[in-house]
Amino acid sequence: MKIEPRRLLELLAVARHGSISGAAEALGLSQPALSQSIALLEREVGVRVMERGRQGARLNGFGDALMFHAEALEALLARAAEDVRMRALGLEGTLAIGITPITAVDLVPRCIEVLMRETPGIAVSVVDGLDQEITEMLRTRKLDLLVRRLGAAAQHPDTEEEALLGVDWALITAPDHPLAGRDAVRLSDLGDMRWVLPAGGSAFRQQMEVVFAAAGLDWPVRSISTNSILAIKSMVMNAGCVSVVSSRLVEVEAAAGRLAVIRLADVGSRRPVGLVWRRDEPLSPPAARFARIIRAIARDDPAAEPPPSAP
Repeated sequence: MKIEPRRLLELLAVARHGSISGAAEALGLSQPALSQSIALLEREVGVRVMERGRQGARLNGFGDALMFHAEALEALLARAAEDVRMRALGLEGTLAIGITPITAVDLVPRCIEVLMRETPGIAVSVVDGLDQEITEMLRTRKLDLLVRRLGAAAQHPDTEEEALLGVDWALITAPDHPLAGRDAVRLSDLGDMRWVLPAGGSAFRQQMEVVFAAAGLDWPVRSISTNSILAIKSMVMNAGCVSVVSSRLVEVEAAAGRLAVIRLADVGSRRPVGLVWRRDEPLSPPAARFARIIRAIARDDPAAEPPPSAP
């Protein structure tokens, strides 16, 4: 079976516009020409890929299966055009990385600083999102690599993971908080605290829900919600609140004596932080260079825990 790539992009347009006429207008084609192209695609794959009716055109299960590859093709072509544009401007290329909050504050910025020093002629884009969202962006070639907690999103057969380091969650308080002098606490004993925690819809909130569930707790009702890491730190320091974060996110404040970091004894095993990439597909030169740098930084980081096995 051989599929003409252009027909996949035309099918994608029909899916987005909900009709052959709307897609034809957007593509600058006549409606009969686009209908014929879809018919040829169906002949190529041997099945019908959409249902046509009075309400427009709707993809069936076969068409939905092709959408993943159509979106990946669209992203690949866009990345190729951007790469050529960058090289025409005298730059070396592009790198797109997906991250989650645990990697945004420390690990990834350190790696990008080294990468830019080694390769100044490179354009880097960083996308912060939910684990599932950035994983789909990787699979459809909108991103080159992910740096995130492993085991937080479903693992797909077309992706590969490598653990780099392990990070524990910790309770943070103001230095004068009654809990500040404790070596360790149990999250399950802290139900009456005034919490500041991430708001719904964020990757940070998703990760925190896993932490509370691991301790057998419902999400705290008495809590202030914000998706700003800066606001969380500030309210812990100044408003008598407590929060749960990775100790790596507050290293500077803890070293300056502005926050106390207390080990949590009942949040389950550490999840590793690592790289995720597309299986059986070579990394671009910028992505391969970034992967080499992040492995070296994680290996030589004196504050890093050895990575546990990903579940």
